[in-house]
Amino acid sequence: DGREILNQWDEKGNADFEDPFLLWAARRTEWDVSMHDHDVLGIKPAIDWAVGPWPKRFQQAPQGGLYYFKLPDEVEITLSGVDYMSAVFKMAPQQGQSGYCGNFNGVAEDEFEPPVPGSVPKELVPAWNKAVGEGLEQVRDADNLFKLASPELAASVLLVQQASVLRVGPEDPMASPCKDAHALDEAEQACVSIPYTNLRAACIADFCLTEKASVVDDAAMSGVMEERLSDGRVPLFVGHGPCRDIGGQALRAVRTKGVRIAMEC
Repeated sequence: DGREILNQWDEKGNADFEDPFLLWAARRTEWDVSMHDHDVLGIKPAIDWAVGPWPKRFQQAPQGGLYYFKLPDEVEITLSGVDYMSAVFKMAPQQGQSGYCGNFNGVAEDEFEPPVPGSVPKELVPAWNKAVGEGLEQVRDADNLFKLASPELAASVLLVQQASVLRVGPEDPMASPCKDAHALDEAEQACVSIPYTNLRAACIADFCLTEKASVVDDAAMSGVMEERLSDGRVPLFVGHGPCRDIGGQALRAVRTKGVRIAMEC
């Protein structure tokens, strides 16, 4: 009906919403083992993206929060609100199932075909399949959530689509969050020091959108964190559980509140 939900948070950044027999939704700032589906963390991506291991997208208190939606017919959606949003849809097989998520007949070969040889870099081939089968027609405008969304959300969707592809050639600037070629050149110059391609593209989009130089520092810090995560210098949260000694005996547990750094401890 167009109403916004999960936009009123408590002091911890959490929110809940329920529409009986239609939807139960929740926003949390951290992964909650009593709510979220542990199977989500075990999903194996087709390729390893530069943004780091799949589980950390959900486990490390994403800046935008974690969203969980439970719909009729055993449909569940888990969203990680980071700058590279990740979404997991879980549902049971249904009669007449078709579309981009497959037909649930247990045969993967009748749901997609590989890309044309040489059409994409070899690193992307495992994740560049073309869907085949029924139910692939264009979504009607009346059912298209992106077209029904608010102007602000529609603009955000457009930015996400444009962030990684900003320019084809010096005389052929693609549609982008930058207002003109001069703004794009300025953004590219400001973000040239960012080593990771995906972070540099996001930096350029943010710079054009906000016109603030501080986004460059934010992107640089993200790159530092990425390096420390990849080489194991930053521990990854894997869930709550009992602490045990080398003999398997449970250690005494002391419940803390919001302790994240040594000084707070």
